[in-house]
Amino acid sequence: MNLARVTCGPARKWRRFEPGVQVMRCLMRWFYRVQIFAFFVATFAQGLSTLNAQVNSRPDVIVVDANAPSHPFPHFWEQMFGSGRAVLTLRDSYRRDLREVKQVTDFKYVRFHAIFHDEVGLYDEDGQGRPVYNFSYVDQIYDGLLANGVRPFVELSFMPQKLAAQNALHSFWYKPNVSPPRDWRKWDDLIAVFIRHLIDRYGIDEIAQWYFEVWNEPNLDFWAGEPKQASYWELYDHTARAIKGVNPRLRVGGPATAQAAWWMPLSNIASRPISRSTSSLLMSMPTIHRKMSSGPRRMFHAIKWSAARWIGFTTKSKPQACQPYP
Repeated sequence: MNLARVTCGPARKWRRFEPGVQVMRCLMRWFYRVQIFAFFVATFAQGLSTLNAQVNSRPDVIVVDANAPSHPFPHFWEQMFGSGRAVLTLRDSYRRDLREVKQVTDFKYVRFHAIFHDEVGLYDEDGQGRPVYNFSYVDQIYDGLLANGVRPFVELSFMPQKLAAQNALHSFWYKPNVSPPRDWRKWDDLIAVFIRHLIDRYGIDEIAQWYFEVWNEPNLDFWAGEPKQASYWELYDHTARAIKGVNPRLRVGGPATAQAAWWMPLSNIASRPISRSTSSLLMSMPTIHRKMSSGPRRMFHAIKWSAARWIGFTTKSKPQACQPYP
């Protein structure tokens, strides 16, 4: 054993210790104290910054013309709930909760992730790489919703493992693959087969009342395509064409982004017809997610702009009224 004089805090004394142990303990205590102090300093500085921004920010001015023509104001945000991932809907406890919430709120739609996840079992490939489809769980999922008076807001995600271009697993514990497809033709076929199956099972009049959304928050870590935005629009283009190619009555939208991101490029997508011979547009509705928005002003302008553009696009009856088809 060694004897050494150790200084740590206000107390100073001679202690018997193994070489280096007491010194390390002393350093660690000071390290934690410095961390705690830095945390409080950062929190205080952030609070001052936020307060200063609130004091100096321009107020939003909303002008209401009481004499202007009135229009319907549907509360679409009261019509849908978000709810985990697809396979959870097979649980009896989920369906009990669904019925109870339906009785209280009378909501119309439910949205969830991962209808194409391998745990649902929709997509596989045989030894020769040919697609094999199994709709057993898909049917049970949608049957359960419809039996309780709720329609699906179908998020088309994520990538089946055998169709993925890379093993890009998201951090969610059930590890969805957020990769682009390795074969666009197979992705197109998956979408078309999926849509045709739904129409065959439930009828076009029912499916035309559903919403189909391409992917989930591709501006975050839910999409591994590069470059991120351009590769997502490629995914959107393929998916929308596959859906509309089955039946142009079906409603498909995107970009499903968080923070109201990527809404400016919507004009180039929304105004494009499927082909030269039809006025059916590639995007039936814009979808943007409020969470993590960079501020109410950005979200307000995104919604106002999107609504104005959609009123203009969807009231046009001729393809030439839209931007030229490439």
